Amino acid sequence: MTAMFFVSCDQNSADDGVQGGTSANRSAVNSQANLASNALVADCENPVSDSAVVTKALTGSSGDYCVWNTTTKTIGSTTVQFEGMYASGIRPAEEGWYVGVVDTSYVCTSGWSTIAAAINVKNATGNVGTSPNCTSVIVPQNVVSAQGTIGSLNFGLGYYTYASQAFSITKKIVIWKDDFETDPTAYSDPTKTNGDITEAYLIEVTSIVPTFGTPPFYGTVSYTYTKVL
Repeated sequence: MTAMFFVSCDQNSADDGVQGGTSANRSAVNSQANLASNALVADCENPVSDSAVVTKALTGSSGDYCVWNTTTKTIGSTTVQFEGMYASGIRPAEEGWYVGVVDTSYVCTSGWSTIAAAINVKNATGNVGTSPNCTSVIVPQNVVSAQGTIGSLNFGLGYYTYASQAFSITKKIVIWKDDFETDPTAYSDPTKTNGDITEAYLIEVTSIVPTFGTPPFYGTVSYTYTKVL
């Protein structure tokens, strides 16, 4: 059943509207994105747009989360890891940072207290599925990707759905720093008001683009983020 997840993208690359690509092009995208990320302050008046590229291993089904490499990107003062199918899995890469989702109607100017109260926390009871479960680092907790169950894989809380070779982004992503939690499997309450939550970013994924042609296949996730705390 794993092979069913996104396998149609491999078999129907013409429908994706994206073909080929070279390592040099991918490197240029990452280099330009890094410059943009480092040059701007991500407050409400200065959203930062960036992108992440993740390549697939030369063997294995594209629907297998675990055969995709990882890419780490800077968001504000922290980093996140892009992983899994077409780079669509997003995970805080540093200790003490946690992730959840909110409705797409929330914007930077909504204010942290309003956004925090609306966050559905990935590590909350009932929100963690059984996938991904690849290594001691790539675990089901504290990562958002696809929403719910696809085939035999249960991803729990996510930020997009996938059907008929199309990605539908249904949520925005929030990451926040909890100064009193370190375990990536812990539950962090973003509404705490005693000073524990010290920094937060609102992330809007704008596209997830799979690309096929000469291997390795790769995916590009484009996104915008703002600092909300």
